[in-house]
Amino acid sequence: MPEMCRQFWPCSAVPPEWLWLMPIVMPLLAIVLLGVPIASVLHRAGRSRWWTVIAFIPLLNLIGLWTFAFSSWPAVDHASN
Repeated sequence: MPEMCRQFWPCSAVPPEWLWLMPIVMPLLAIVLLGVPIASVLHRAGRSRWWTVIAFIPLLNLIGLWTFAFSSWPAVDHASN
């Protein structure tokens, strides 16, 4: 693990005895950084925020993206009136 850790700056920012947390914290950070904006966009589009889960499932996220891109957005329809 030390040789791999030299490549990434978070390893030098974390004390060595806490390195076991990196595989837990980094994915959670990625989920939060991606999940919050995705949930916000889905909510504004009039969809359930639970659809955010689809964003983290490979291939299904592409199908969901195409579905949302070409479906009608109720929130946008009401704003234009």
